[in-house]
Amino acid sequence: MQKLKGKFTTILNKIITDKNISGNEFKILCYLCMRSGNNNSCFPSLDTIHQDTGISLTTVKNTIPKLVKAGYIIKVNRKKSNGSSTSNLYRLTNKVFK
Repeated sequence: MQKLKGKFTTILNKIITDKNISGNEFKILCYLCMRSGNNNSCFPSLDTIHQDTGISLTTVKNTIPKLVKAGYIIKVNRKKSNGSSTSNLYRLTNKVFK
């Protein structure tokens, strides 16, 4: 196998073959994996996910809860210091890594 060049994200085979998640769920999960850092979390806005993946905003909004229910991510609602909402925090669960 050739050595890979450039940036890439490693995804477990069991996630690739998980028949319980749709193509959009898989793509968004891969995107969140790509965006997550060493602490396995990231906080892109729904619009950023939509723009970067090409998945409609409505589908993104409907897909996140499905990934939570499937146990792949934990969604944490975040607030600014003035109490207004900001982007959610998405934490990858151990199911993504084991």
